[in-house]
Parts: sequence; structure tokens; C-alpha cells
Amino acid sequence: MQKENKVIPVFMRVISTGSTKGNCYALQSSAGEIVLLDCGCDYKKILGGIDYQISNVSGVLLSHEHGDHTKAIREIMNAGIAVYTGQETINNLGITDGTIKAVAEKKYFKIGSFSAVPFSLPHTSANKEPCPNFGYLVEHEEMGKLLYLTDFEHCRYKFKSMEINHLVIGCNYCEELIDRNNPKWKHQITGHCSLPTCKQFIKENLTESLKTITLVHLSGDASDAGKMLKEVKEVVGDDVLVQIGRAGLEVDLNLFPF
Repeated sequence: MQKENKVIPVFMRVISTGSTKGNCYALQSSAGEIVLLDCGCDYKKILGGIDYQISNVSGVLLSHEHGDHTKAIREIMNAGIAVYTGQETINNLGITDGTIKAVAEKKYFKIGSFSAVPFSLPHTSANKEPCPNFGYLVEHEEMGKLLYLTDFEHCRYKFKSMEINHLVIGCNYCEELIDRNNPKWKHQITGHCSLPTCKQFIKENLTESLKTITLVHLSGDASDAGKMLKEVKEVVGDDVLVQIGRAGLEVDLNLFPF
């Protein structure tokens, strides 16, 4: 009797998510190759999150300069891992050496067996100054197309014709839960994605190819995970797996069922 071939998991693991805990997500192919989305938590936590397979990491796709996305960048570079981001972000970080590499907006580049194209998303710093910020369209033959968008007020691009398979999207706050007595409340609104904006983006880009949505970077005091999950599920229906990102969550990214 012939043995059935076992599907080797292709997945995304949430290592850390949120403004306080920091943000880092690992994409892993069936060969064990890893690409990190941001590196905003303790380096030791990242190591544990990738089962200490540091030699398998092909690189980091860095969205922007804020500490909850860059905390481990020095340790990452000291380990010889390439970090890819925009030139403005590199300048603002003040990094003049190491393995950090500038990539151009809307231009594909290879990162191991993965490929990626960055695109600009509007974000602001706490001082209300514009902050350069990249989203990424990431592709791999085993997972298809994955969109990563975080810390953005809105996205002017439409991806429907590209038939995205997986979406990792910052869904930061519910408008009715914003505390306008908090001096940082305007930054929260202009620098992050609301639930209605998240839902609208999903509606505009929804196709039958979409398999998973992972909602990440929820605000600790202005989000309602249950409400977010319910309302996004109402948008996409039962054929799309919708989950709230939390440390340790693994999302199956296999493009094929065999």
C-alpha cells in the first residue's frame, strides 16, 4: 500500500503583536526558510518564535522606524540577517552600516525563495510628523500572495485584480472606544487603521482567492476583538478563515490542499 504524502506546513507564526508588546511575524516555507515581517520585540522572543532557526532566516521586511517594529534590529543585523526597508526609514533610524538594505517602492525584489514589493502607507509619529511606512506584497510559490499592512490610516491602492490569498492587516481601534482625553488620541486615529477602514479595504479587495485574514496590532484600550472578528467575518463569509493575531498563533498558508 502506497503511503500518502504528508503536507509539510507552510505557515505564518505570530511572534508578537501590539503597540506595547511589539510586532513580529514569521513566514515559513516547507523547506524551513523564514522571512520576518518586522522585528519589534525582544530578540530572545524572536529566537523562540522561530524555534532558534536563525540560520534559516532569509531576511526581515521592515515597515517603519517605530520601536514596536524595530526593537531587535541591531541583534538581527549582528546575526548577519538582511533587513529590507525604505531609504527614508534607514536615514531616520540613523543606521549607516550593517546588513540593512534600501528597497524602492513598487519594485519587486527577491528575499530567498520569497519575493516582495513594498508600497507606501500613510502613518504619523506621536509628534504628528509624517512617518515613512511600507506595506508589502509577499509572494511564494507555496503560499501564493500575502499582503502585510500595518500602522496605516488608509490605503490608496487596490489589489483586487491580483487575487490576494492571505491578508495580515492592522486593525487597531474601534472609533467609539477612542479616549479623546488621552493626549495621543489624534495620533491613534491618523496613524492607525480603524475597524471601518479595515472592513472597507477588505470589501474592495475581496475575491474567491482569499483564504485567510489575520487581524493584528489591536489597540490595548480602544479595540474590541470580539466585535472586530464578528464584523470582518460578516464581510467575507464562511469561506475565509478570520483570526485575531496573538503570540503563538499559526496560520496555515498552504496554497494547495495537497
